[in-house]
Amino acid sequence: FFMSHSWHDDAEIKWKHLCRVANEFHKQHGRFPTFWLDKVCIDQDNITDGLKVLCVNVMACRKVLVLCGATYPQRLWCAWELFTLFSFQRHEVAQARVELAVLQPAPEGGGPGPGRDLLAELAAFDVARAHCYDPNEEAKLRSVIGAVSERKFNESIQRLGRELQRRSHARPVVV
Repeated sequence: FFMSHSWHDDAEIKWKHLCRVANEFHKQHGRFPTFWLDKVCIDQDNITDGLKVLCVNVMACRKVLVLCGATYPQRLWCAWELFTLFSFQRHEVAQARVELAVLQPAPEGGGPGPGRDLLAELAAFDVARAHCYDPNEEAKLRSVIGAVSERKFNESIQRLGRELQRRSHARPVVV
């Protein structure tokens, strides 16, 4: 799995879901899955070179595990990872590779709550409202996105958001 997630989202909720994914995978395949995680798979002292081959890493993974938490729809790197997936194959093929977890914390009192509709936020994605932690990285990404066109970039993410809304298993995972 290529893990697409926001470092700003709740780590405990992501960890619980990763454990669930790993255990389900083990039951189905008799082994545990492998995960591509940017922090450990890219040399943090040479991030620029590691990111130059991001498309290779995304495309080399069989599945893209989208851990969509509260900040995911506004993170430019998250959108870039998704756009990369959809840039190198037909939309339907890429979409089939996405495994989604909408991660929302359980409300106080334990019952399910309405929360934000994170998939609706993806379906209404606008690159102008998405940002990176590092303004230099954001400027580089925006330069490349501008060459592709912001409209095309937005449409790709919005289309995925609409498709994910339609999937029956795209209901929030309350941890």
